[in-house]
Amino acid sequence: MKNLIKFAFVGLVGISIIGCGGKVAYVDTQDSVEYTSTGIDYHDIESAVHKSVQSLLNSEYVLDLEGKKVLAISDVINDTMQQVDVQGLTTKIARAMRKSGKFELTTSISGSGGITDNMIQKSRGLRENEEFNQYTTQEKGNLIAPSLSLSGKIVQKNTRVGKKQRIDYSFLLILTDLKTGVVKWDESTHIIKVAPNNKVSW
Repeated sequence: MKNLIKFAFVGLVGISIIGCGGKVAYVDTQDSVEYTSTGIDYHDIESAVHKSVQSLLNSEYVLDLEGKKVLAISDVINDTMQQVDVQGLTTKIARAMRKSGKFELTTSISGSGGITDNMIQKSRGLRENEEFNQYTTQEKGNLIAPSLSLSGKIVQKNTRVGKKQRIDYSFLLILTDLKTGVVKWDESTHIIKVAPNNKVSW
């Protein structure tokens, strides 16, 4: 009986290995558009970033900007039926903003759409710790507060059109002056996909 169970287990393992034996291949990012889905993918993120950044850098606010402004990433709400790498989106946008030479990004503070570097606060906890050379610890009053906040929202809307469904994605981004609360720039980028009704986007 034990041998029978053993052979059955080995057989099941063998079948599972054969079933997973399909060839895996790399796909160039330019060619991967051929394998697009109804969900938000790499190309959608790249498109939203490119359109948003171009709109921002060509805005009257940025063209008239003198000196560098410190930017913090605030909350970016994912109001879709799927998981979206929101931080990946905002990181790409912030990187492009920094490359313009008119913005600096702080990671000392952020909302849900950004990344806070916890080591900034942890390093300040080393003050008065006798195990550390106090001449090497971070002094008080050196953190630079942000003057601008980037927030946003990603929205999905599905609509049936005959035997197909239309999926609308909207990427809304807002740049706010933290001193006055005044919106300095905002942009909505839209991506529309059409697929059979049996293709569910989540």
